[in-house]
Amino acid sequence: MSNISDGFNAWMGQFQSQMDGNMKHLATFNQQLSELAKMYTNVRRDLERERVAGRHAQQLTETMEGKLRVLEESTMRGAFVLVLVDADADAYLFNDTYYTGDPAEGGERAAVDLKAAVQQYLKSVDPRLAVLPIMARAFASGEGLATLLVKAGLAKSGDGQQIVSRFTSGFSQADEMFDYVLVGKGKDRADHKLMGAFRQFVESPSCQHVLLASCHDNGYVRMLEKCIHNPAIVAKVTMVKSFQTGSEFKGLPFQSITLESVFRGRALGSSGGGSSPTNNLKPGAPNGVQTNGSPSPAIAPSSNTNKAFSPPATYASRAAGVPQSVGVSPASASTPIPVYGQLAKNYILVNAADHRVDMPLPPRSNMVAESFHRKMYNGGKRYCNRHHLYGPESCLGNCGYLHDALTASEKLVMRHKLRAERCLDRGKYRGARDRCQALV
Repeated sequence: MSNISDGFNAWMGQFQSQMDGNMKHLATFNQQLSELAKMYTNVRRDLERERVAGRHAQQLTETMEGKLRVLEESTMRGAFVLVLVDADADAYLFNDTYYTGDPAEGGERAAVDLKAAVQQYLKSVDPRLAVLPIMARAFASGEGLATLLVKAGLAKSGDGQQIVSRFTSGFSQADEMFDYVLVGKGKDRADHKLMGAFRQFVESPSCQHVLLASCHDNGYVRMLEKCIHNPAIVAKVTMVKSFQTGSEFKGLPFQSITLESVFRGRALGSSGGGSSPTNNLKPGAPNGVQTNGSPSPAIAPSSNTNKAFSPPATYASRAAGVPQSVGVSPASASTPIPVYGQLAKNYILVNAADHRVDMPLPPRSNMVAESFHRKMYNGGKRYCNRHHLYGPESCLGNCGYLHDALTASEKLVMRHKLRAERCLDRGKYRGARDRCQALV
């Protein structure tokens, strides 16, 4: 009987040991399950928080995109072209014919002719620039200008101030956006006013183009040198040169013209007096407007080429995108590569080895780039490059990519992105309309 009791006790001990082990396993499992439940609860809360944050971010993005569109539309509604004139210099004295007869009427005619000449030049660059309002600011010292008129024989001694007053009044009253500002007596006062106006407007998105009539004084070169590393500013500035152009202006990358139909074409005291609006037209140039260098409008030219222009026959004219009939001299062949959008779509750039050269793109907006990145990578949107960059007719049909409307700023971001990709076809594509992704 004792053997049976001992065996049962041994079995009970083993059973108790097994039960203790099982209880330990169950306790461990229970602890792990409790920790897993806590992790699940935390993850669920984090997911809900991320969902709320994502929804808020999407709403914020849509709000910011709406504000950006409104801002862009507002900017374009207020777009204008600016003309700045250092009228203290005899190089930018208006032609003699404007001072014959009533000075007020002459000032009005000078303003009207200046506006017409600027519009004629803008039409040769980009018709969309020509339809924008033109703001003109001429700065001069009243006493200095009166002295110039007496020196030119356009006013009698003692009458200069009155003629200046009437002429500038007529100029300012001719157009609501034209002002002839008399800055008072003092050296370089007109220079400082002009430089201040240039700095104020040149980086403004509403100011689409600037014509700078102050190339007689090398002092303005220092002002322009600060802008030569900004392609957007280089593209929107035109130097209006005269018979007296500072030597240092030749090294600047800005395009240039002359407006001999408006401004004096000879130095004071030279034979023949001042030039008339019709005696100094150069062959092939519209209304006395002479162009030099590469036209670089702030707004990209349309795809329609002006039929009055013949195709460029030289590398210089091809690189500049200036028709032969406008009269580009061989000396202008050393112009820099134009910024993207300055050439018509049927023009391309090639180097000496006949290889295609890409034009640098305008700078993109960081805010638009971040928004576009979120659309593509966070929102999972994929846009059709051909449809947006070449036009709807370039898409091969049901391509599977989005054709939703994009702003011009978003398309520029897309171009920057594609420029960073390697072209697998390398030098295969030459035509301006060839479908090379790396050359958009």
